[in-house]
Amino acid sequence: MNKYVSRSAVSLAAVALFAAAAFAQGQNGAQQGPPVLANKIALPQGVAARLLVTSSSFNSGGALEDKYTQNGDNMSPGIAWTKGPPGTQSYVVLTEDAGVNRRDPIVHWVIYNIPSTTTSLPQDVPTDAHLENGADQGKNVRGSAGYIGPKPPAGQTHPYHFEVFALNSRLNLDPANADRAAVVNAMKNHVLSSGEVVANYTGK
Repeated sequence: MNKYVSRSAVSLAAVALFAAAAFAQGQNGAQQGPPVLANKIALPQGVAARLLVTSSSFNSGGALEDKYTQNGDNMSPGIAWTKGPPGTQSYVVLTEDAGVNRRDPIVHWVIYNIPSTTTSLPQDVPTDAHLENGADQGKNVRGSAGYIGPKPPAGQTHPYHFEVFALNSRLNLDPANADRAAVVNAMKNHVLSSGEVVANYTGK
């Protein structure tokens, strides 16, 4: 009997702990969301450091202003990064919301074939599939080209990862078919270095 009571108590405690965690997650937004790619890709042998990614529009770990979200002007923030290692032929930028309870992050920006001579993107990049500098923009969560700002549920704070990847090639992808999965698959075995800067936004 004592063993049965003890096991039951442990089981109830586990259920209570799980319920408390689920409740906290629901209150604060998804704290353990799907993984993003930057800083999780092993650096090739001989590469000493990751890309340092910064933004002129927000502080690392700070809050996004409304103008960079769907509650404002929905313009992309400015970002910059250090030059990729020798052999860099292009850059890819992904912006992902990892604060969601789903297998993959929500994708807010897919831009690839950024020339190797470019180490920054200005604020308010046009939402064209092909940009003047030769870069291409794939499909965001809405299925359209270019940046689309955050709009998390009211009261939830989500992290938005602005990730930059230095590649040893360009990607032979039609922007009409270049969603996150296609770009990530095409990047395999071509990433020389990566980095990210994270901003937070609370839904209204």
